Amino acid sequence: MKIFKLLLFFEIIICFVSTNTFGQVAKKTIKYVDLKGNYISEKKYNSYLKDGFLSKPFENYATIDHHLYMNTYEGKLTPPEDAQVKLMIEKIVAKEIDINKTILIHLYNKNDEQLQHDINYKRYWNWLKKNPNRIESYLIGNKDSGIVPNPEKHVYVDSYNFFYNTFFKKTELDYNHVVIKPDGTYKLYHGNYDILGVLDGAF
Repeated sequence: MKIFKLLLFFEIIICFVSTNTFGQVAKKTIKYVDLKGNYISEKKYNSYLKDGFLSKPFENYATIDHHLYMNTYEGKLTPPEDAQVKLMIEKIVAKEIDINKTILIHLYNKNDEQLQHDINYKRYWNWLKKNPNRIESYLIGNKDSGIVPNPEKHVYVDSYNFFYNTFFKKTELDYNHVVIKPDGTYKLYHGNYDILGVLDGAF
């Protein structure tokens, strides 16, 4: 009988602790945090996820904070791969490139407002003009994007879809970016990033 009462007592304690614990979890507030650590609305947070950013939850005592972080990947091309990539850039832009510069390629799956924004992004293009020996940058649409080449505005079309097939074969995002350094190391940005931020990430 004593053993039965003892077991019943422990069962009641376990149920109380479990209920209390689950109650605390259920009462936790869900918050959303941007790249700079600022709280934002759920709607704004979800718009970033659609643009290609990733999400990671962190559980605190009273809240569960969902943080955004960048969807990036770093790697290094072999010498033959590096040569092939730079040869394809020259084919697409129809001119010789400076292999001693870092190359930025911004890729677009469609002809839309984002492309127009990037074409007219004064801070971005002014920085490049002031640093002509450091970076070459190209806005490149895929072959089905409907983009019309305009070399004066750095706009080209990859009729081979080489860059999507080489670097972004599995992505369904409309915008992606590649930073290629002279030594063949590269960084990929999956999604709709501010191209000035991609430029900052090149250093």
